[in-house]
Amino acid sequence: MADTEKIFTIPLRRAYNQSRAQRTACAARLVRSFLEQHMKSDTIKIGSHLNTALWVRGAQKPPRRVRVSGIRDGDVVKAELVGFDYAEFKAAPKKERKGMRERMLERLGPKALQKEKEAKLAEGTLDKEEKADERETPAESSAPEKKKDTPAKAPAA
Repeated sequence: MADTEKIFTIPLRRAYNQSRAQRTACAARLVRSFLEQHMKSDTIKIGSHLNTALWVRGAQKPPRRVRVSGIRDGDVVKAELVGFDYAEFKAAPKKERKGMRERMLERLGPKALQKEKEAKLAEGTLDKEEKADERETPAESSAPEKKKDTPAKAPAA
């Protein structure tokens, strides 16, 4: 279980020497380096509450100081805000982004697929599989073919 637990007040004023956009990232590095130095460990894990406390005011304004509870488990030091149990921080998984074509097809539905096939057919770039599909099922939107009218025979007089 936990070998040792120590509570620190970590000053983060040096983060304000960085450019505005890098301050909170620098503050997170300062927390890590402080804990490496004082807990004598190379592996530091920052908890979700501590990470939220660092980033709550954005990238430009990190807190000036943070009260941290460092718990040492073997070689690993787990850091969390004082008053909270350690909860491991996990980044949210990335969502797959749809391309313009997929979004348009989703919005327009089967009509768009059909028009796309007709456009490819007109260009002559239709795939072999799509050509086979076209042969099996006639186009749904095309009007039925009209029979050619043959001229009526004039009655014999």
